[in-house]
Amino acid sequence: MFRLKKSGLVPAAAIGLLFAVCLTALLCLPLSAAVYRELVPSDSAGALAYIAAGLSVFFTVFIIARRRARQALPTAGLIAGGYCVLAAIVCAVCGTAARFGVWLAVLAAAVAVGALLGAVLSIRKKPRARRH
Repeated sequence: MFRLKKSGLVPAAAIGLLFAVCLTALLCLPLSAAVYRELVPSDSAGALAYIAAGLSVFFTVFIIARRRARQALPTAGLIAGGYCVLAAIVCAVCGTAARFGVWLAVLAAAVAVGALLGAVLSIRKKPRARRH
């Protein structure tokens, strides 16, 4: 994370994609435990997975764009696009058990919203830059 400030756009997005995937897995663990213990209905498991994916991309883009302090929207776009492409590749490799469908569009929407919010909220104005 220390070299992100001076790294290029593609390496920073690759690190962010890896971080987002790992964070999604970490967020899904307690959510799946809650579904297993019937604290939340099992019908909402898919929605919780989309929320976890969106939150993980949000936090990833927020941290990376804040650290780099430039190119927030291209970084967010690469991370969100890479996340969706990675999900499609995993779906294609899994064979007949996994099918392309509406879930991929919903995942893309959740990830895009998370990435856009992370990029927009990471952009901050420096108080010294304002002129009176």
